[in-house]
Amino acid sequence: MITKIKYVTGLAILVAVVTTSCKKSFFNRPPENASTVGTYYQTADQVRSSTNILYAAPWFGLNGKAFFAISELQSGNAICYAGADGSFDAFGAFSAGNATQAVSSAWNSLYTVIAQSNALINNLPGAASSVPASEVNNALGEAHLMRAAAYFYLVRIFGNVPIITDPVPFVNTFSTVKTNPVDDIYKFIALDLKFSKANCKPGVASTGHVSSASASGLLAKVYLYQQKYDSARIEAVNVINSGEFGLVGLNAPGSYVQMFELAGNNCKESMIALQWTSNGGYGFGNQHQSVISPNTDITGTGDGWGELGPSLDLQNAFQNAGDVIRRHGSIMTSGDFYPELHKKDGGYYIGHIDTTVNGKNYKAVNAQGSGAGMKKYVVGTPDDNNGLSAFQATSNNTYLLRYADMYLIAAEAILGSAVGANPGTGISLNAVCTDATAVGYLNKVRQRAGLPALTSFTYQQLLNERRLEFAIEGDYWYDLQRIDGYQPNVNTGITIVSGHHPVAIAIINAQDRRTVSINATTGQISGYGSGRSFILNDSKFLLPYPATETAADPALLEAPVPYHF
Repeated sequence: MITKIKYVTGLAILVAVVTTSCKKSFFNRPPENASTVGTYYQTADQVRSSTNILYAAPWFGLNGKAFFAISELQSGNAICYAGADGSFDAFGAFSAGNATQAVSSAWNSLYTVIAQSNALINNLPGAASSVPASEVNNALGEAHLMRAAAYFYLVRIFGNVPIITDPVPFVNTFSTVKTNPVDDIYKFIALDLKFSKANCKPGVASTGHVSSASASGLLAKVYLYQQKYDSARIEAVNVINSGEFGLVGLNAPGSYVQMFELAGNNCKESMIALQWTSNGGYGFGNQHQSVISPNTDITGTGDGWGELGPSLDLQNAFQNAGDVIRRHGSIMTSGDFYPELHKKDGGYYIGHIDTTVNGKNYKAVNAQGSGAGMKKYVVGTPDDNNGLSAFQATSNNTYLLRYADMYLIAAEAILGSAVGANPGTGISLNAVCTDATAVGYLNKVRQRAGLPALTSFTYQQLLNERRLEFAIEGDYWYDLQRIDGYQPNVNTGITIVSGHHPVAIAIINAQDRRTVSINATTGQISGYGSGRSFILNDSKFLLPYPATETAADPALLEAPVPYHF
């Protein structure tokens, strides 16, 4: 519990009480709101618990609809009807404006994470002077990592943004805060992660807190986005060699599905994860299920509104790859059976239509005219989860980084170095990698998916592997955004130039985003709708700053200024 401070959340000057809990059960309940003197931290346990808040509530605004709207809808992994939901509609048509709710939610949430992180970074050393330095530095390492993670999202979503480390200088000048350029933001992120790598404890990610290897893993991904392939490979291989993490359930049926249930919380594959609890209800629990579960029958809590459906393009990608395991864990289609849902009824069967066959009750799913439904992060009723799910709140974690990514990052880094891809120029989709180490890394991920080993791979195959592995995890849009190369945008007033994206635009324009009509008798597809119409150009690869922010701080729309390191 840190002294009351003032900080900048985007533009608005907010007075916040940054609170923590001293109890190890923090992840199972919401924090208590109270402020105390700055000498609160008297024990190592109190310092260790000081970072708990960074793993939950501040992320809530991004973790909800913004999470799906920005990545899954824009990337073509998901579809929704026009008029289905104001938070989603604009993203399905690439028309999200500065007044769109999810744009503001993402901005506010990420700057809240930054504010909470800054509060610890700026206050903890003086407030915990009697605690061993190693414990204080570990907590500071966590705060630096979570701040870096928030800025990594911000820079990919908005481009140039303000770097805020100490809000005090901005208290009386918040209306003139300018952005900093993308290159500087990436440099700042890397510095934060290097600090985390040096100060976070090793081998502790299974507790829900990040470790030094977690920092290395995120740094590997940051370097990959900048096309610093040699550095990305070094960091990813460091994680692989650390022995702290592993792929869950190689050759174990159901293991991929279980990673996204409560049983998967802080599993061997979890490198950075948000820790949610249903005990506090809305705002403290994971709201993914309430948004994407294809019907309320699955959740048993009155939510589960099926506001997104898996696109035909994603469904076809799984089918064309022969990928049954990851498809089953990501998307519900006719013929599926999920023993973890409705356990007391013997499991949940998906059929073409609602019907009973041999005593088994089959339920049809057709979320948003997709002919299917989402499964990943859908965990079922409170009975299915020992009471740890509720209306708009479940207790399963949200992954920000998984170990499988390390293999795929390392493989891509090897390919990128081999073909000599320089920043600003993406790797050709037809580029071929025959490097045995890189192929071995890719095959590790394919093995868990039950797919045959490859002897070489193209960049297109690697990108497709990433899409299928991380479908519905908020990742694919950022892959599409970067495949034409690292191109730091330049804010030249009202216009934001985000680089050129011809390859990504061609991929998106070729996607099948149509809806389907289902015959009520046979359950078969009887026709196709046109889907959402949109015009995609380079300017659509970044979102506009929220209108509320630019109204309060018009300087956001001015050219960025260098950050003084």
